[in-house]
Amino acid sequence: MPHLPDLPDLSVQATKVYRLALDGEPIPPGTPGLAQLLTMGLVVDSHSGDDLYSAIEPRYPALDMIGQVHQHLTALTEFTGAMPGFLATLRDQFQALSTRHESIQHLTGRDLINDHIARQHACARTEIIAAQPGHRTPEDLSFSFDRDRGALERGVAMRTLYHSSVRRVATVGNWANSMAASGGEIRTFNGRFPRSIIFDRSVAFIPAHTGESVNPSDEAVMISEPLVVARLAYVFDLFWERAQTWFDRSDSGKDKNLATTSTQRAILRELCQGRTQAQAAKNLGIGPAWINEQLGQLRKKLGAQTLNEVIYWWATSPDHEVQD
Repeated sequence: MPHLPDLPDLSVQATKVYRLALDGEPIPPGTPGLAQLLTMGLVVDSHSGDDLYSAIEPRYPALDMIGQVHQHLTALTEFTGAMPGFLATLRDQFQALSTRHESIQHLTGRDLINDHIARQHACARTEIIAAQPGHRTPEDLSFSFDRDRGALERGVAMRTLYHSSVRRVATVGNWANSMAASGGEIRTFNGRFPRSIIFDRSVAFIPAHTGESVNPSDEAVMISEPLVVARLAYVFDLFWERAQTWFDRSDSGKDKNLATTSTQRAILRELCQGRTQAQAAKNLGIGPAWINEQLGQLRKKLGAQTLNEVIYWWATSPDHEVQD
């Protein structure tokens, strides 16, 4: 950091001495204020031997002071321009030299998790990818809106993957339209996919899997191990390639020759895996009531009385062979 000079601040004594010099009055050595004027170049010794000093017009020393200001401004500009690259280099070195046990951290508590995510979000330089299979509340979307748009404005690429069910949620639609207008990419996938947020393909956040059927919502794992993060990004890309772009409706006609919609097929696949409707709703990121509605529509369409009849029909139908 370049050293800045102290701003000039003429004392009352210095002002009086300057007036004495203008009037041609003698000024004995050691007079308070004289040394300050000499340092600033506002008076010079007349060398007459009678303690007389000549007052200098302020514009001449001011030119030298302005020159010093320009020098410091140039140094500050260079310092400011070099700082992002310097910090980025340090960040890369820090991540490269982090010990192995620091590369995987178990985070507990929403505030701690959000703090770490916000920090990585602010540091992202190239890419943010997020797989969000669950429901996002209007509060969540509102909180992330300005932050995500800010990342797009500073040139960070953003890709977000949602479950197809969010297409019927107005708040998500508004968020997606705004993000797309700012340069973000949004796609939806009609099936299960793992939740993750990955920054610059160097730091990833995933839910904490404890081996139990229900994963704690206030626990997460932050991973900076390059090989693991690369694997997580690869899994994201696999689902991304199979997902439908937000504005794409090209597959709407595909269901016309089938008895089921893509959403109904996703529900039936879950049920055939032995999961309850509540478990299927959680896995697909949709509400149990909507699953009941979809299954009710399908029973009516097939003329079936029970869900077991629907599942029996599904196992032998052409719809079962469709790969969504």
